[in-house]
Amino acid sequence: MDTAAVARAAGEAVRPYRARPGSTAPSLLLHTTTPLLKAFDGDLAALLSGREPHDVTTYVEARSVYLGTPDDLTLGRTAPWAEAAALRGVPAVDIGDLDHYYLTHALLLMAEAHEERADTPLRHVIDWLRDRPDAVVRLYALDVETQIFLLWLLRRTGLAELATDANSPAVATGWNRKNHIHPTVADARAMPASTSELSPEELLAAEQRLGRAHRRLGLTIPVLPGYTIARTGVDQDAFVADVLDAAALLRTRYGLSRAALKPADAGDGARIVGNLDLADTDRLAAEARTAHAVGDDHLLEAWVTFLTVSLGGEETGARRVPVVPSGHIRHGQVAEGLTLQMLDGYSWRGNDYVDEAGWTALGLPRDAYRTVRAALEAVREAFRGPQSVADGSHGGLVTGGIDFAVGRLGGAFGDRLLVGAIDFNLSAHGAESLRTFRDRAREQAIDEPYASTRVFLPPADRTLHQMAATARSMTVPGALLEAVACVPRRWGMVAATGAGPAVAAARAEALVAALTTPGPRP
Repeated sequence: MDTAAVARAAGEAVRPYRARPGSTAPSLLLHTTTPLLKAFDGDLAALLSGREPHDVTTYVEARSVYLGTPDDLTLGRTAPWAEAAALRGVPAVDIGDLDHYYLTHALLLMAEAHEERADTPLRHVIDWLRDRPDAVVRLYALDVETQIFLLWLLRRTGLAELATDANSPAVATGWNRKNHIHPTVADARAMPASTSELSPEELLAAEQRLGRAHRRLGLTIPVLPGYTIARTGVDQDAFVADVLDAAALLRTRYGLSRAALKPADAGDGARIVGNLDLADTDRLAAEARTAHAVGDDHLLEAWVTFLTVSLGGEETGARRVPVVPSGHIRHGQVAEGLTLQMLDGYSWRGNDYVDEAGWTALGLPRDAYRTVRAALEAVREAFRGPQSVADGSHGGLVTGGIDFAVGRLGGAFGDRLLVGAIDFNLSAHGAESLRTFRDRAREQAIDEPYASTRVFLPPADRTLHQMAATARSMTVPGALLEAVACVPRRWGMVAATGAGPAVAAARAEALVAALTTPGPRP
C-alpha cells in the first residue's frame, strides 16, 4: 500500500484500548518521540546554538519503562533504558540501533531487514505477541511510522487486530498540535466591521468559532487571544507579513502589548519565543523569518502574566511558580484532578497532583479549577460528538493532556483573571508517570493522596540504581519516594507522595537536592 492508505488500514486493524477498572492486559512498551513534534529539529537547533539538547528521544524511551511490569515487554536501545528495565524487572528487547534519532525509524529498517530473512531481535517481539493476542501496545504517539510498523507486526504475527493505548490515527496525526486553537489571520481579518462593537470576551469567543477545532468538532473552551500563521505553501515574505498582521490585530482589537510566537508542532516548550513587544516590528519580522525556516505553522498568542503559587519546603526554599495547570484524558475518560506544571522557562520540569481541595488549600481560586475541569469534559465530548464522525476522529481520543494558563493579560481585559487553553498534547505525556506513581502508591496502601514529580539534570556519574537507593533512604513511614528515570547530564525524574500538595512538592525537591549534591551515593 502507499502511505495514503496507511491511516485507513491502521484505522481498521489498530483499535484504541480502554482499560476497565480491575482489568489488566500484558503490554508491549513501544515509546519513542515522534517526528510530528519535531523533537529532532529542536535538539539539533539547540546544538547549533551552543545549548545542551534535551535528548528527547532517550528520555522518552527511558522513562517509559516505569509504566511496565514483569508481565510486559519493552523495546529500546540505550543504556538508560536498559538500566531501567533491569532495575524494574521488565523483560526487554534491545534493538541496538543508535544511528537513528527516532526508534520507529530504526524499527522500520529492522523490519525491512527481517523481510530479507535477516536474524533480527524482532523475532522475539513477534513470538511474544503471538503468545499474547490480548496484549496492548503502549505508544507515545500513533504517527505514520508507528502505523506502518504495527501493520507489519500484524502481518507477521497473523493477528487480526492490535490494541493500543494511543489515540486513533486521525487524532494522532490531525489534532496533536496547536494550529486548531486560534483562527488564521485571514479568517480573523474577514470578520465583519461590527465586531469592533463587541466586548473583548465576546470578540474572543467569536474569533474562536473561526478556529479549526470549532469548525471541525464544534469545540468551545476558554482560550487566549491569538492567531494561527499558516506555513504550508507560504513563502517567507507572506509568512512574515502574517506575523506582523497578527501582531496588529492583538494590539488594535485587544489593546495588548506583548505576545509569544509558538510553533504548532513542537513539544516541551521547544522553539517558543516569549514576551515579544508587539510594536517592535523589526524583532517580530526577524523571529518570523527564523520560524519560517523550520517549516511548521505558528501561533502568535497573547502573553500572560501568570498567577503564581508557593510550592516547596524549608529545605529547598519555597518559591512562587506560575499556575499552569494540565488536565488529562486517560483510558478515554477525563482523569481525576489536575496537575500543576513545574516549568524551567518554557520547558516542563514536573507535575504536582491537585484535586479541588488541594487547589484551594494552595490559595488558588475555585472557579479556575472548575473552568479547567469543564473544558476537559468539553474536549472529550467533542471527539465523541456528531461532528467528529465527519472529521474521522469519532471515539479516537484515548489519551492526552491539555495545558492551561491562569493569569492576566491587561489591555482591554484590564485586571481580570482569565483561564485559557494554551497547548494540546494529544499523545502520551510526562504526567502519566505521576499518575502511574499514584496508582502504585495506592497499591502499596499509601494513604497520602497527593504526589509530585520533578525533572532535573542528573550528574554525569549518577545512575538509576543510585537514585532508587537514595529515594528509599529518604522515605518516611506512610510515604513513598521513587526514582523514575535517569539519563546522566540530560534528564532525570523522581516522585514523592504527600499529605498535601506542598508536602509532596517539598519531598520531591529535597530528593532532587540530595541527588544533585556532589559526593558518593549508595
